[in-house]
Amino acid sequence: MKNPVCIRVLLWIGVALFLLCFLASTIAPEHILPALGFSEYHGFIIRLYGIFQLSWAFLFFFALKDVERNLAIINSAIITGAVVVVFFVVYQFAIIKSGWHLLLNGALLLFYTVLLFLCKPKPARPSI
Repeated sequence: MKNPVCIRVLLWIGVALFLLCFLASTIAPEHILPALGFSEYHGFIIRLYGIFQLSWAFLFFFALKDVERNLAIINSAIITGAVVVVFFVVYQFAIIKSGWHLLLNGALLLFYTVLLFLCKPKPARPSI
């Protein structure tokens, strides 16, 4: 394993951030969403997106039990993070064309995804 402490800290950060994003997107009042850059979104879609964030918080939490065995969760998080960053950038320039919220989220998610990639453990070798 490259650095077991690094990946564990990153997964705990992921759990905390995804839970925070879940709470912000599901509990935040409707009038706060435009201030966060969600003026063109329907409230239901944002609230539904919060469930996606909650599921990643649970996945990261379960990956913490045995990081080497749950490498598939970390790999899928890296792939999903990269795809979401591409979506944020394309959506920003193709649809919204103003504001900074999606680009900031994309930059933070890209940074987190790169850190996950750099700190992820090597696959465990099966014992023969």
